[in-house]
Amino acid sequence: MVLYYFLAFAAAAAIAIQAPINSRLGQALSDQPLLAALISFSVGTIALFILCLFRADFNNLGHTLLQQPLWKLSGGLLGAFMVFCSAFLPLKIGLGNFLFMVVVTQILVALLIDHFGLIGMPHKPIDIWRLLGALVIMIGLFIFFFGEKIAN
Repeated sequence: MVLYYFLAFAAAAAIAIQAPINSRLGQALSDQPLLAALISFSVGTIALFILCLFRADFNNLGHTLLQQPLWKLSGGLLGAFMVFCSAFLPLKIGLGNFLFMVVVTQILVALLIDHFGLIGMPHKPIDIWRLLGALVIMIGLFIFFFGEKIAN
């Protein structure tokens, strides 16, 4: 179980590191964040393909995949959108502002998904403790990212 939390921590760190890397790549490619996103996503796709060669079972993939509703394939589009935004927005609004919006929005959307059991997730109603916890996190993030500007 500890490994899962470590992986979540590593994934969050990867988002924070990926954004400036993608931004700088876009800048190096004559200010083309869309091209940077494509390259970044392609490198990730190749890495996943190589991992799948060793770990995935491709038996019945085509048949099983064709039976899935289209919304289950939208994760790739959402991922591509996130990669593009990570290449485009940090240079426009700043890395801190970008990550502030990412984290706060992820908390809010996760609460809604849990509360309503959306996308097949287990139903976890919003109670006062989850709401207070999210509020404390968001206030803390706001102070962390914008406190100095407010104080001055």
